[in-house]
Amino acid sequence: MVESISGSGTATTGAPATSPRRYTVGVDLGQANDPTAIAVLEKAVVPASTAMFSPARGQLETGDQVFDLVYLKRPKLGTAYDAVAERVADLVVRLEPMGAFGESGRITLCIDGTGVGRAIVDLLRTAFTERGRRGEYVPRLDFRAVTVTGGNSRETPPPRRGGYWSVPKKDLIFPAVAAFQQRRLRIAEGLKDRGALVEELRNYRRVTNIASGNNTFEPWRQGDHDDLLFALSLALWGWERDPVRRSIRARS
Repeated sequence: MVESISGSGTATTGAPATSPRRYTVGVDLGQANDPTAIAVLEKAVVPASTAMFSPARGQLETGDQVFDLVYLKRPKLGTAYDAVAERVADLVVRLEPMGAFGESGRITLCIDGTGVGRAIVDLLRTAFTERGRRGEYVPRLDFRAVTVTGGNSRETPPPRRGGYWSVPKKDLIFPAVAAFQQRRLRIAEGLKDRGALVEELRNYRRVTNIASGNNTFEPWRQGDHDDLLFALSLALWGWERDPVRRSIRARS
């Protein structure tokens, strides 16, 4: 189930109503003394010469599909939650502006609503809704609020519109770590926190509790932060769990 929030743009007659989806945004929300992280992934086919468009599926196919991390930020500690919500809303609009023919952009936003995150989830929903009411442009948004669970629990979709996905930590972390190890995840050199994210990726290990049989993911060292990795993992999960036809661009 995907919560869809439509923008206010009106498409020109004969033009597409929406543009292809290119990005997913992941937001890991920190508490008072923990950092918040925002990550943006763009999906691509490489090399570009192998890309072929499938009209039936509405997406580029063939070649190797990779994920480019094109944005990674940690708002300053102590930043008010409403300011974080507005920053994320501004980012979403910048990533998917209205097209030349009035078509709306399409984008997926995955946000950690565990604990204190629920308050910011509500602030974000309000930020997009209020912009629409004021007649401001808002892209078509697949909004996914996530509650992170532990152990061997199962991923569960929300029981109603606007509810929360229940997603085990392992189902978020493992695909991101695997994509990094398999070189399907590319991290832009110019990102300020690139080094910290690479360390988080390298420091994670899979731990099996022999007594319970549960799999968990933990940093190698006690006290390591994992906010950047969680934001990245949420963005990647948004691609993998998207039931809407995926449209991606080719990149060399």
